[in-house]
Amino acid sequence: MKKQAAPRREPQQARGRAAVSAILAATSELLEEAGFDSLTTIAIAERAGVNIATLYRYYPNKFAIVRELAEGLEGERSSASVDALSALAHDPDWREPVRAAIEAVAQLRVDRPGARAIRRALQSSPALWDLDHEVVARTAETIGPFLQQVNPELGDQQSKDIALVVVSTVTSLLDLTNDAPEQAPRVQHELTLMVERYLEPYLSAK
Repeated sequence: MKKQAAPRREPQQARGRAAVSAILAATSELLEEAGFDSLTTIAIAERAGVNIATLYRYYPNKFAIVRELAEGLEGERSSASVDALSALAHDPDWREPVRAAIEAVAQLRVDRPGARAIRRALQSSPALWDLDHEVVARTAETIGPFLQQVNPELGDQQSKDIALVVVSTVTSLLDLTNDAPEQAPRVQHELTLMVERYLEPYLSAK
């Protein structure tokens, strides 16, 4: 049965906001160290330095905490992609913004504490798979209009479908390097070539 994660109660005071920040940071650390299956709310509370009652005041279970972390990571990923792809509006070569977007998303996994662990968690639990799919779909919705800017002949649905293929491919192949970061540069190189060749018929002038 799927675990439902209700929106957390928003802390009204600085002490509550500090507790939430500590809980999120502790969860990222524990995910990195031991993975989602070993994660417990007791361990999170102990690492965060809060009592378990405080944790449950804001989160009903560990799924809710991981979902919030994943939502935050998704927001950063979307922002990184949009910042890079915004150049499509005026760059005569669509390839450079696309390369920059892939590079930005890949670098986020390196720079963002716990990013790889959060991605592993989304894949390791059926209760979080729906969020993984939602994250990919939302990113594709955001990127589709940028493709249409390059080729206005693409319809709304087609541009979103193309974006969904690209986002799914980028996400899946970068996920392969979560446990083997030394392979990331090689995979990223091949991934970029694959995406460019896929987009070529849609975005290059006939």
